[in-house]
Amino acid sequence: MGHGGTLDPLASGIIIVGIGRGTKYLAEYLGCDKTYETVVAFGKSTDTYDTDGTVTGTANCSHVTAELVNRELPHFLGTFQQTPPIYSALKVNGIKACEYIRAGKELPIKLASRSVHVDDCILLSFTGSREHALVLPEDALLTMAPTARIRLSVSSGFYVRSFAHDLGIACDSAACMTSLKRTRQAEFVVDAADGVKGARLAITHQELRSGEQSWCSKLETQLRRWMTDHPVSIKKHHNGRGACQEATSEGCAAARHRQKFRGELMALTKTDRIKQAGGKRKGKYNQPKLKETSMTFHHVCSNTALASIQPG
Repeated sequence: MGHGGTLDPLASGIIIVGIGRGTKYLAEYLGCDKTYETVVAFGKSTDTYDTDGTVTGTANCSHVTAELVNRELPHFLGTFQQTPPIYSALKVNGIKACEYIRAGKELPIKLASRSVHVDDCILLSFTGSREHALVLPEDALLTMAPTARIRLSVSSGFYVRSFAHDLGIACDSAACMTSLKRTRQAEFVVDAADGVKGARLAITHQELRSGEQSWCSKLETQLRRWMTDHPVSIKKHHNGRGACQEATSEGCAAARHRQKFRGELMALTKTDRIKQAGGKRKGKYNQPKLKETSMTFHHVCSNTALASIQPG
């Protein structure tokens, strides 16, 4: 069993789980496109780029409006260089970057920017200042701040937290991510209304809690569809043998795929292997019984010896 990519502690949404031979295909989901919905709060920045971190700065946000956000979002479309947050699972000298920070150490080297791609960047809703109460770190009271709910369709390696931080700078303010939900990963979606071609509905956490009767049929449908899309070739069976190895019908043995070894076809049975080896038997327990033949030869030799010493 394995997974096709984790989520931040603050995030929710789709996680792909692979079982059996499906784990071999999880790498495809690690590198696939994903869709997120995030809420960005303006006015403050944190060291983790989300509300779980420590506040590192404040900035005026009274001028941030829906029009301003809509004007800046197109600048994040296409391919560009993005710097990951220091609180990330990216490894530096074999150690996760976040572990350096948690241990109170500085990173040996600065995290390098990486190339990312954004297909869609849409403002879904905007809440102005003093219209929304938002709790931010190190605040004794509720902090009033404008927020923007944004949907992003991005490539693998994209950090939504870095996007929120950069969006605050682009709007001449500061910002951090307050919530994150992965609504699509490859063909798996949370809502059928997303309009993704060939979409597959993911099993929700509520369905898992409701019991097997709620999610069993959906899981069976997904597994059968996956098996149809990824059929097993006879040549890929264990030991190179065909699917009818254990069948008893006549003529099935001829249809079996024989294992190749050093350019030759290995026999299916022990008898065939002995014949293929020229009738040679290996091991003392596999030698033919020659007891009677040996005794006869011994008697013949004895009689010959006795006859030779008798007087003529």
